[in-house]
Amino acid sequence: MIPNWITLGRIVFSFLVAYMFEVNSLTVNIIALFSIFIIIFLDFLDGYIARKYNMSTEFGAMFDITGDRIVEVIFWTYFAYRHLISFWFPVIILSRGIFTDAIRQQAMKKGIKPYDMFKKGILRFILRSAWMRTGYAVLKVITFSLLGFVMILKNNSISFPYAQTVHHIAYLIAILTVIVCLIRGIPVFVYARKHVFSK
Repeated sequence: MIPNWITLGRIVFSFLVAYMFEVNSLTVNIIALFSIFIIIFLDFLDGYIARKYNMSTEFGAMFDITGDRIVEVIFWTYFAYRHLISFWFPVIILSRGIFTDAIRQQAMKKGIKPYDMFKKGILRFILRSAWMRTGYAVLKVITFSLLGFVMILKNNSISFPYAQTVHHIAYLIAILTVIVCLIRGIPVFVYARKHVFSK
């Protein structure tokens, strides 16, 4: 199905973009930087197509989430590898993802789809609202783009008077992005306490 192919495409594209940042070419590095926007947009596009054309399936929902995890881990790990952020950023993101996905798998065994755990209230707002999902996507774009920009300056030995300031801003936004990621995991933790770990 088209949404699943889009998800697969952005996973492969993310690996390619990480490699492009390693290429010793300013042009290729800039293309990689702008490609981050495309990858995050594709995350929106696959879900939109699935909902609009009634292509949603349980596999598609889990594959979409898996794609999100892989894309995030690629960029968080890569920027940590390049010493632009702390080692703990990808560790926290990956740990949160593994835990929430394990709970979602248990929910699916009970016939509950990943995005149907909560029908209303603040927990649904945190997990599914357009504000939270779009806000988190925007934070990721800003974080990865700023870190990519700093890396381009380092890779190409470009003298930019505010490079350190941009790096500090990127680091602070990265912290905020991790915090929002953890907050968006709260509804899943609540579900686990009530349904997965209860007798």
